[in-house]
Formats: sequence, C-alpha cells, structure tokens
Amino acid sequence: MSKKILIIDDEKDVQTYLRTLFKNNGFESETASNGEDGYITAKQYKPDLITLDILMPKQSGIKLYRQIKSDDELKEIPVIIITGLSQYQKFYSQDFSDLPEPEELLEKPVNQDKLIIKVKELIG
Repeated sequence: MSKKILIIDDEKDVQTYLRTLFKNNGFESETASNGEDGYITAKQYKPDLITLDILMPKQSGIKLYRQIKSDDELKEIPVIIITGLSQYQKFYSQDFSDLPEPEELLEKPVNQDKLIIKVKELIG
C-alpha cells in the first residue's frame, strides 16, 4: 500500500506540483488549503507525512503545527515545512521550546530532489 502525504498549502499551483511529484514517486496524496481544513483532513486521512505552508488563511501553519504536535493522534507524523524565507524566519521567531522541531524546513521554490530524498528517508 502506498504511503500517504497530506499537502497543506493555500496555493493551488503548489498543491498540483506537489501532488504530481509525489504521485510520480509512488505516493498517494490529499490536499487542504488552510490550517483549519488541514487539521480536519489530517484527523480523517491519517497521513504518513505532512507538508505544511506557514502563511495561510483561516489558521496559520504555525498554529496548525502546534496543534498537530500537541495532538496524541497526530504528533508522531513527520512534518516538512515548505515556505518562503521570510516565513521560515518567522517560524523560528516563535517560542516552540515545548515542541519538537519539524523534520525539515524547505524554502520555496522547493528543490524536488531534496524533497523526495527527505520524504523517502522519513517514510520510505
């Protein structure tokens, strides 16, 4: 059975790009366009890995990351944050001393080889 990846990003072109990339590498994927929908989808879809943008409508990726890592059902799911440099810096300006760091932080535009290598390293 294919491993499942949840793509949480408000940009449809990024969702399409990542879905295609993951499909071409043997992974199933589902998408969500904001933090609120991302949390609901994660609970229902039970992904093996989550890719997460930071700046999104309704609920930011930062709040969603905290929610995921505080949820007993979701906290063990690896998270790769894919975001812009200014958002990357914003992530680390937050106080996350009580939470584990994400498994990877990648800047947009994402290097597809680096992403796939990391995904395979994390979930096979």
